[in-house]
Amino acid sequence: MNRVSIIFLILCIVVFSWQCIDPPLGPILPTWDVDVSFPLGNQHYIMKKLVEKNPGLINVDDNDILFYSFLDTLQNKPIGSIIRLKPEPSEFTLTVGTLPLSPPDLDFGVAVGEYIGLQAGYSGPSPGFAPVVVSGEMPPVETVNYMIVDSGRMSISVINKSGVPVELPDGFSVVNRDDGTAVGYATFNEVIEPGDSARVSFTLEQTRVYHKLEYRFAFSSPEDDFVIIPDESKLGLSIRFDEIIVNDAEARISDQTPSAYYNGTIVVDDSTYISEARFSGGFMEVNFENMAEIDLPVTIAFPALRARNNLSQRFSRTLTLSPGPENNFSIDMRDWIVYGNESKNSLNYTVRFESLNTANDFGRFRSTDTIRGELRTRNSPHDFFVVEWIDGIISPKQYDIDLQFDLQLGEIADIFEGEVEFDDVQLTLGLFLTGGFNASANIYIVGKNKHGVSDSLLIPEEKRKITAGDWSIINFTKMNSRINDFLNTFSPHFPDELFITSHLVVNSDYESGNIDVNDALTVSLEMEVPFQFGLNEGVVRDTLTVGNNGDDLDRDLFKYFNYGQMYFETVNGMPVEMNLRINLLDENGMILRQLPLSDEPPVAINAAPVNSSGYATGTTGRDVRMLELSEEDIRILQETDMTELMLFLNGTDKDRTVVFRSQDSVKVNIFATFNVKPDFN
Repeated sequence: MNRVSIIFLILCIVVFSWQCIDPPLGPILPTWDVDVSFPLGNQHYIMKKLVEKNPGLINVDDNDILFYSFLDTLQNKPIGSIIRLKPEPSEFTLTVGTLPLSPPDLDFGVAVGEYIGLQAGYSGPSPGFAPVVVSGEMPPVETVNYMIVDSGRMSISVINKSGVPVELPDGFSVVNRDDGTAVGYATFNEVIEPGDSARVSFTLEQTRVYHKLEYRFAFSSPEDDFVIIPDESKLGLSIRFDEIIVNDAEARISDQTPSAYYNGTIVVDDSTYISEARFSGGFMEVNFENMAEIDLPVTIAFPALRARNNLSQRFSRTLTLSPGPENNFSIDMRDWIVYGNESKNSLNYTVRFESLNTANDFGRFRSTDTIRGELRTRNSPHDFFVVEWIDGIISPKQYDIDLQFDLQLGEIADIFEGEVEFDDVQLTLGLFLTGGFNASANIYIVGKNKHGVSDSLLIPEEKRKITAGDWSIINFTKMNSRINDFLNTFSPHFPDELFITSHLVVNSDYESGNIDVNDALTVSLEMEVPFQFGLNEGVVRDTLTVGNNGDDLDRDLFKYFNYGQMYFETVNGMPVEMNLRINLLDENGMILRQLPLSDEPPVAINAAPVNSSGYATGTTGRDVRMLELSEEDIRILQETDMTELMLFLNGTDKDRTVVFRSQDSVKVNIFATFNVKPDFN
């Protein structure tokens, strides 16, 4: 410092040294052998300001007692896909069985004039004639190559166009032309007069009938007084197939429907009974194997499956099965709902044949022809049905819970730590489960702080029942739980977060109800902690900038300081004893020195007077403590940019509960004074 500056400082000190003042809050520059004050921290901690800085978090009750209050509501993830139904595979076999066929009638005529012995146009008496055997080929059965008739009848009609009375004494035989095997035989017992007809039939049972047939019969004529022989003397024949049921055939089949059908059941879940259900995923695979030699049209139907966008539409699928195993399709369960299932654990289905039609081709059909089928869930993308909504009875399902509540401690967690024995903590947990199934809760409230300390509370057994659609309220107090011990576990640091974890068991009582994929558990958490507790070794930290109102002291002046003292001025209006230390910090917040030194006793601050209820009833009054500063202390003060105040709090009796009210406060003013003796040389 140059000589002009020194002289200027001397003039200033001459003017100001005549004034008697208290230790200042701002720096005063000395110019003579006098004292200069250097403010290090001046704070008035009022509990009311804690309320103002933390609105809604720190509150004041009717007795002016502070209490921490937290309230938040969170919703757990939706229930989603916890209900998954895995149908058991269902197999079925359906045999075609016998089939009705309707071969066309065979109409033809047999010329018999040569056997009568009378010329065409003759009229007069007829002498008659003895039996004559007639045989020949019938018209082919156009729609049949062969058929084995399980049951039915063949009818033979004879129209007498010969002009003479006719008898068929030996009956009428039908045989297969290919191998001569008999088809059937019928007897005509009466005389068929000219112009009349007669009809007889015989039963077909396990009878083979080929495409080509032959007839065989003998006919005769009795004497007659008067006959007229037509130009074409013949017998008109008509062969008719009645109620033909076949068990083997090679034929053109048109619009014939086997009567066989199959009623089956697929068990959706052995412990889940469905009245109605919607699905968000899952496929049912339907596999058919056609073991016949012809296409077989079938219909599979699920009476309780309705189209999701049209409840009047029941599931029914018709497909034509080609011979072989590759006849498959899938049902996307997202497009269908179970409706009106009468709370079953299964779905009924039917398989039936539709009308066969081999068009113009001959097809081989046998009554033993079989289709085999299987219903199962598809393996990809998953092998189960994912329920979106269900009404009925479901087996108990586990619903995991994972919620995190941030307790929003704010500056409380940043500036305070200590051994606190809470006296009257109250925690209220609310649980609301949407849907129509009750649940049982096996829930833990887990607390954690930033230092890794954790503890948990378990919902009491008698409170674990959750009624769907209604709030379940669980109160934790010191009378019914270990809530105080729970919170005290974290001392000296408060928990930062509370977790609601573990799980619910939905429909634990296995009752009827309903649930939706979007149903969820809503959890409300409310906690109140009165500032009414036992306190031991609590610490409040506060970092301050050196100086006051932005003023600063020229640090070059420190080389003129001879010695100094640090003063700790306090007024305590809180119901706890305190010890005070100060950390000198550089511009980066690093500790340069602690005063008093760690091996020296701290500055003691007496507790305010306290009544029997733990309330502070006044203050300690102004108390000033002085600490001599060494040359090293003064050198470090030259480098100090910030100070950290540390107030160590203790109740007057660590087992005694103290109460903090909004009016409680403590004043702390810390400053240093230095003696200056300028060097005029």
